[in-house]
Amino acid sequence: MSGADNWRRDRRDTRISKKQKLILNSGEQLESRLGYDLFNEGDKRLGWLLTLASSSWEDQETRKMYSCVDLYFVCQDGSTFKTKYKFRPYFYAATKDKMEIDVEAYLRRRYEGQIADIEIVEREDLDL
Repeated sequence: MSGADNWRRDRRDTRISKKQKLILNSGEQLESRLGYDLFNEGDKRLGWLLTLASSSWEDQETRKMYSCVDLYFVCQDGSTFKTKYKFRPYFYAATKDKMEIDVEAYLRRRYEGQIADIEIVEREDLDL
C-alpha cells in the first residue's frame, strides 16, 4: 500500500469519527433533555436497569473509538441516569473437530497486534 493510500484511509477514518462524534453529541443532548444525564463519577447511585443500547465512546486523550453499551437506570425516587460500559467486541467462529488449535494459531499470526485475546470454548447445541 502506498503512502497516498494510507493518507486517504487515515483521512476517511478521521471524517467518519467526526461524523460519529456529531451524532453521539446530538444523541446525548437529547437524552439529557429527557432526564438521562451521563453518570461518570460522584456518590454511588442505586437504580434499576430499564434498558440498554449499543453505542460507542471516544477517548478524549487518544481519540480512539471504543465499543460500549449505554445502560439506562431509574432510581427509587424517580430520577433517572445513564452510564456507559466499555467492552471489547467479540465473535464466535466454528471450526471442524480437532482444528481449534490450528485455527487459533493462524488467527494469531494473521492478525497479530489486532486481536486482544482468543479463547477456545465448547458450545452446546441447545436445540438437542
